[in-house]
Amino acid sequence: MINKNFPIKECLKCGGKMFTVKQYIHGYGEYYVNLDNGKIESTELHDNLFYKNSGKYAICTDCGKRLFRIDDNLNVIQ
Repeated sequence: MINKNFPIKECLKCGGKMFTVKQYIHGYGEYYVNLDNGKIESTELHDNLFYKNSGKYAICTDCGKRLFRIDDNLNVIQ
């Protein structure tokens, strides 16, 4: 669990409690299919994907308002 001290606890416009960060994702994924029953096993699907924040702002999930600037580690930039 990430424990960060963000400058606000909710969106000042709508009161939303979650924010979104845009990410660039690249790589490949694999999933497995059982020949007997067709059941899909996808626990390793994301193992070879690479994630990098492409957004520079925390954006309110509910209303889309920019909340504050962040770096790649979710540290607030003043």
